[in-house]
Amino acid sequence: MDALAAGPLAPFVGLVVLALVDSTSIGTLVIPLVLLVVGRGGARRTAVRTLLYLTVIGAFYLLLGIALLAGLLPLLERFGLVLASPQVMLLLALLGGALIWWSFRIDPKAIARRGGDPEASVRRWSGRARDASGRPTALIALALGAGLVEAASMIPYLAAMGIIADLGAGLGQGALILVGYCAVMILPGTVLCGVRAAVGDRGDRALERVHEWAVRSAPGAFSWTVGIVGVLLVLHTIGPALGWLTGGGVA
Repeated sequence: MDALAAGPLAPFVGLVVLALVDSTSIGTLVIPLVLLVVGRGGARRTAVRTLLYLTVIGAFYLLLGIALLAGLLPLLERFGLVLASPQVMLLLALLGGALIWWSFRIDPKAIARRGGDPEASVRRWSGRARDASGRPTALIALALGAGLVEAASMIPYLAAMGIIADLGAGLGQGALILVGYCAVMILPGTVLCGVRAAVGDRGDRALERVHEWAVRSAPGAFSWTVGIVGVLLVLHTIGPALGWLTGGGVA
């Protein structure tokens, strides 16, 4: 299996890294921070409601991942040789190059030069989180909405699905791996909930600073993530692609 070529632990280390990257997204970190800062009714109630949000978005990504694996695994089993062909490697290398190009386009400095506001999306979601704070049904809707909107742009998550599928595990084992992946995704937010419950209002200032940092950092972090995934995709596929283009590969 390709995923095991670099060693049996390599794909799992990669999954942990990707999950930690996903844990810093708007849906898994910025929104929970807003909920923890603006929550009313006491620190513990605020923490519990934020945990409700995190549980829902974690369950959403778990079910989405299982659905993706259910489609990917039969596809790999049936068309594995075709998908590993140098022609497909060339297409994937081009996709990696496109991701690298896109990462420069969505860099906060590039957006600012074009007259845009790189933090606009983060602020919009922060506003929605403030509006939903304190209402469990609104928090559930917010979690599902954030999951739906972010799913298409969660490049690390989609890359993780590819790694899990490439491991050769069945759907059952893949689902168990996904449980761990999604748990890591919501781990930082869960830890912050524990901090909020433990220290109460005394932690508000620190949480507000973390929130401000997350708002500033989220656009740049996403740009870097897209670029890194693009580079890794190119490095993984460029050898077979070039071999085929230069006549050294098998058609």
